[in-house]
Amino acid sequence: MRASHIIFLAIAVAGTIALAWWQLSRFQSGSGTFQNLGYALQWPLFGLFFIFAYRKYMQYENEMIAAENNADDPDFLYEADAALFESRVTRIDDDFLPDRPTIDVDTFNELNTPRRGRREADTDEPGDSNQ
Repeated sequence: MRASHIIFLAIAVAGTIALAWWQLSRFQSGSGTFQNLGYALQWPLFGLFFIFAYRKYMQYENEMIAAENNADDPDFLYEADAALFESRVTRIDDDFLPDRPTIDVDTFNELNTPRRGRREADTDEPGDSNQ
C-alpha cells in the first residue's frame, strides 16, 4: 500500500462525511427538505463505495503482480482461474435454451424479399410506361 493511496482514500471518505454533515444541517434548517435528508444518508454510502473500490483495486493489482512474478510458469494463470471458477457454473446447459427454428434458404428469401420498389412484370397495370 502506498501512502498516497491511503491519503487520497482518507480525503475522499472525509469529504463524503463532510458532505453528509452539510446536507444534514441543511435538512435541520428552516428551508430544509426531505431531499436533503436523503442526500445526508446517501453520502456515507459513497464513502463506503470508495473503500470497496480501493480494496478491489488492490486485489486486482496483487493478482497482476502475482501473474508477473510467475510469468515463467505458463500454467499459473490457468491454475489461478481454475481455483477461482472451479465451483462456479461457467457454461449453459443444452436444455436451458429453446431450440432454434430452422428454415431453408428459399423460404428465408421468400420471407425477406423487398416489398417496395419495382413491381414484378406480371402485375403491371394498364398505362404503365414499361410496356
